[in-house]
Amino acid sequence: MMLKSEPLLVVLMICFCVVGCSSDSQDGDSAETASDELVIDDLPMLTEESGHPEHGPHGGELVELGKEAFHIEMLHGSDGVQLYVLDSAATGTVAIEADQLTVSLKHNDEVKSFELPAQSLDGDEGGKASLFSSEDPQLNEWLESGAEGAVTVQIQGKSFTGKIMHDHDHEGHTHDDHAGHDH
Repeated sequence: MMLKSEPLLVVLMICFCVVGCSSDSQDGDSAETASDELVIDDLPMLTEESGHPEHGPHGGELVELGKEAFHIEMLHGSDGVQLYVLDSAATGTVAIEADQLTVSLKHNDEVKSFELPAQSLDGDEGGKASLFSSEDPQLNEWLESGAEGAVTVQIQGKSFTGKIMHDHDHEGHTHDDHAGHDH
């Protein structure tokens, strides 16, 4: 009698698997859910592999100082050139004791140094500054033309040098005032 019930048991198991494992209702529900609109309110800042943002808090290009101990955020355009001293995460300004920063650039086989005087911001401690700026049109022109060079900064008694390379593939930075500028 045991042999006669085995085929019945096999048929019942097949029926159970077919009915119990049917995915019709699951697919229908997930299709409706997948079509619902996903809304994300607060997106984090885009970051590079190093963990810091691609751009500084003012939208400028980042220059690394001392294996990312600090950063310089560089902005340039029709308003001149601004360099902000930033922390290791490249998210907050750091006020330093300096009257000016010097940027040395090479452009078309010519080398020149540019002085950027200190500009204290609200929140900078007395006698310190986190912003250095220049309205020298040649400095801006050289940076817009892809000049490369370095900025040397003294922070907390240590000297840091950052390499300046103009990045033409960045977002959030326009060259509207510079017709004929190649990208």
